[in-house]
Amino acid sequence: MQEHTRDQIAKINLVPDRPLLIVDADEVLVHFARPFTRYLEALEWELHLTEYRLEYAIKRADGFVANPDMTFELVHGFIDAETRLQPAIDGATGTLADLAKQAQIVVLSNVPQRRYLDRQANLEGHGMPYPLVANSGPKGPALMALTARMQAPVAFVDDSPAQIESAAEHADHIHRVHFTGCDIIRSVLPDVKCANATPEDWSGVASHIGSLFAK
Repeated sequence: MQEHTRDQIAKINLVPDRPLLIVDADEVLVHFARPFTRYLEALEWELHLTEYRLEYAIKRADGFVANPDMTFELVHGFIDAETRLQPAIDGATGTLADLAKQAQIVVLSNVPQRRYLDRQANLEGHGMPYPLVANSGPKGPALMALTARMQAPVAFVDDSPAQIESAAEHADHIHRVHFTGCDIIRSVLPDVKCANATPEDWSGVASHIGSLFAK
């Protein structure tokens, strides 16, 4: 876990006996693939996802495929230009506002630290002013740190199969919800056996987590 991630977690005053919802940002709270597709088109690239990975999924009209270095540059160019502008996923703002009546909410996002303030401003602009933690790599260690003192139920929502698996490995006590609000991503998501739930929209997320926290 990076130092800034540890410091951001330490600054959040969580109440151990109040339920906690930890939620990802990209493709869960805000769209990434949709605006990234438009960003690529402006640069004469196209996004062709066939699985849950960007490597070799960015191509030109003539069939030329972006190599990993090119993909990294395009992704981070988008992050630098568009993080503050990403549109909200339908249902995210209202659902979190409702869940906040019965739970604490923390956003755990793999946004680069250099764009922390952009992500924070974007989420606040969409009516989601929750504590934000910028992580890098697997989220399991950060989840373990966030929940070290928790006694009430904890739920974690993420679209990434690898992050759901990381949660299961490092913090198995957390209820794991595999979810995306983006149809582009949903079409390429694999089944994740260690997920506790796989709702299709924010209404389903709200019903599932609401029931969990009401117990």
